[in-house]
This record gives sequence, C-alpha cells and structure tokens, in this order.
Amino acid sequence: MRQHRWTHITLAACSAAAFGLGMALPAYADDAADEAAIKGLWQTYSTARVDADAETWLSLWDAEGIQMPPGIPARGFDVLQESVPKAFVPGAVTAMEIDPIDIEIAGDWAFSRGVYSSTRMRDGQEMELDGKFLTILKRQDDGTWKIYRDCFNSNN
Repeated sequence: MRQHRWTHITLAACSAAAFGLGMALPAYADDAADEAAIKGLWQTYSTARVDADAETWLSLWDAEGIQMPPGIPARGFDVLQESVPKAFVPGAVTAMEIDPIDIEIAGDWAFSRGVYSSTRMRDGQEMELDGKFLTILKRQDDGTWKIYRDCFNSNN
C-alpha cells in the first residue's frame, strides 16, 4: 500500500510537471500560417525589387539583419539603409521570382532555402540571372517575420 501511494505521488508530480512545461511553451499559430507569411515576405521582396521600392524592401529586414552577398563583405542593416536606396534604380530589375523550396519554423526562428531568378538590364541589354539562397528569419514582437541573415549566390 505504501509503495502504491508513492507511485501515485510520483505519477501525479510527473504529470503536473509535464503539464506545466507544456503550458510554459509559447503558443504560436500553426506552421502553415507562418509558412504563408514567409512566402508573402518573399513575394513582397520580389515586387519591391522590381518596383525599385527601397523603403518596402528595407522594411522586410530585422534591425540587426546582415546580408552576405557573393564577392563582397557581409553588410549590416545600417549599410543596407545607406546603400540600397542608391542601388534601387527604376527599370534595373524588370522581373524577379523567388521560390522558397524549404521553410522550417522553430519557435521565433525560421529558415528558408530556395532559388531565385531575375531579369536585369545592363548596358541596355536584358540579362537573365538565377541562383540560390539560404535565409534565417526572426519573428518580431508583433508576430511578423523579418530577414535576420541572408546569404545568396548566382548560378551564372
């Protein structure tokens, strides 16, 4: 009888601890909603790039964001704020598509891996570009996702 009582007490304590742990974990919308939001971010990214809308494009970045483009040093958000408005010239990018092949959500963090293609104008000639990317996104206090780290390179 005495051992039975300890078994019940142990089971009750474990159940309470497990319930408490489950209650302590943050409750987020399902992953499908987060994936849809991140896909929407990529659509906005593409549209802003084609429209040469630097303000919208920069709004997709976390204040501590870092871009790691090929062939040059990594650039923090402060450098992006200074350089992007100068670089976004109307008509320079005439089309852009981003296909996020993988989106994985882990609490307030997500990563997105995929491919992109764009049509750019250089010296009056259209140039097709395609490549791949791996991006870490961070959930903001308001629940939105922003780019925290972004690494990409071209296939051509």
